[in-house]
Amino acid sequence: MSRRSAAFVAPDLEDSILDPLSTEGKKHAKLLLSTLQEDIARFRDAHFPPDILRQVRDMPIYEGNLAEVQAYKEDWQALIDRAMAFYPSAYLPPDYLPLPASLEIPQFVYHVQRLHLTKTRAKESKSFGSVGALIDKCGDYTPQEIARMSAVFEANNEARLVAHREFIDLRAYVFCRDNKGEMLEPERLRFYRTGLIVHALPDFKIIDSRQTPRKRRNDAYNNPLADNGEWKIYCKK
Repeated sequence: MSRRSAAFVAPDLEDSILDPLSTEGKKHAKLLLSTLQEDIARFRDAHFPPDILRQVRDMPIYEGNLAEVQAYKEDWQALIDRAMAFYPSAYLPPDYLPLPASLEIPQFVYHVQRLHLTKTRAKESKSFGSVGALIDKCGDYTPQEIARMSAVFEANNEARLVAHREFIDLRAYVFCRDNKGEMLEPERLRFYRTGLIVHALPDFKIIDSRQTPRKRRNDAYNNPLADNGEWKIYCKK
């Protein structure tokens, strides 16, 4: 199963007189989140990759026994606790969604029996309500392409343009055992930005299928309005 990330919630800070739902309260929360991200970046520079764990292949994946993984997570725990103030639903049932990858806090997974490393052809998608905003994010296009995109909004001011960029998505299928020793359904994790820390069980096995990327499913969008070699632009369906 693939996982999204937990939702951001402006924290209700006891030492603040600001309403977390007010405009000023939201600005204050974003400032605190930015400070947290800076602290995480400094800590990560000093403590990642972990020197007490073993690297898996050439990936930002590190494995160790239970004590080693717990010790390394303890190093991160203060930052994880701070992050949980902004994402209080992280790791909670029923969805067990992780912290967002943008924080770059490593993902910790326990009782791992097997890792299956894969590459998949995928696409990044962005939606825009104006040609100017699209060009700002996606780069330059020819005058003819800009005219075609502008015509979409002239015909319907509620229309949206969608930009697609293809890339190779690196994933790990993580197979764990429960407390009874039964194998669970695998979790499909994107780990390249955060890093993945696994508690490896005896007879831990790695299957590496990165040499043969899986085919992406057929795209519902065809015949782009514009293509600058990186982003293809379509009228959103």
